[in-house]
Amino acid sequence: MSEKEKIAKQMKEIVEQLMSEPQLKAHMLMAIEQHVKESDLLFGRLAYLHYDLFSTQGDHSTYIAAAIELIVLAGDLLDDLVDQDRLEDTAIPLHIAIGFLLLGQQAIANVPISSNKKLKALSYVTSCLLQSVHGQQTDVACDVQTEADYLKMVEKKSGSLVAMACVIGALLAGKEDIAAIETYAFYIGIAAQIDNDFDALYNWDKKTDIQTKKKSLPILYMLESKHDDLWKQYVNNDIDYDRMYIQKEKALQQMEQEGAIYYAKVMSQIYKEKALQEIEKLDVDDAYKSALKTLV
Repeated sequence: MSEKEKIAKQMKEIVEQLMSEPQLKAHMLMAIEQHVKESDLLFGRLAYLHYDLFSTQGDHSTYIAAAIELIVLAGDLLDDLVDQDRLEDTAIPLHIAIGFLLLGQQAIANVPISSNKKLKALSYVTSCLLQSVHGQQTDVACDVQTEADYLKMVEKKSGSLVAMACVIGALLAGKEDIAAIETYAFYIGIAAQIDNDFDALYNWDKKTDIQTKKKSLPILYMLESKHDDLWKQYVNNDIDYDRMYIQKEKALQQMEQEGAIYYAKVMSQIYKEKALQEIEKLDVDDAYKSALKTLV
């Protein structure tokens, strides 16, 4: 059984053990099935690796990884609710998301290790989730005007969640100094969000990012261009979404011609390189460094 399969199995077992309402439990199990199909469970695997890296007591890696992945799944569902992606009914997904959010934290509280480590871990979870909510709200409100605004927003929205996955694994293993871990975790999160924004650029029918005028790096780049283009016209309300949609191929072509796509890809690679450099500085076995680098 692969690491991903172990984490998915443990996520379902936690739901089976701690959820009692049959309909909600069934929906949560289905949500996990869908999540596993669409995700490589990166957050859980990061938590797994960091606990395994620093722990000298017991094998709780899979349980901790499942707890983190449940919290991240809750965030994904809440994002879908906010963005109105794929959801026809909001009541059940909201209950599922709240259920996963609480279940992940309860699972951390249930790990059979010292209470002091768990208190630190749960406090860190709360801190990261608050940061992520702040970043998400800035993104939803389209309150991003510059590249610096974007990077600050992404660090909160996505970097904090990657930091949560990495640091919780380390804290529960007894690691006290987490500064270096936080540094490369934020870099990983920024690079991942830039890549996710690319996905939205080419999936207008599945994602609402363009419709809601979220300003990703390529769009910010186009707004700074000296040339008139569809992106400026759309963001400035000179054309509506329907007119933008029927010209989406032309809009993407303008991005490529202006160099906006290339620029954003370079920025993603820069943050991946920064993460790799920080990982290389870790005073740990080379095998762990190599394993961690494969997740960047």
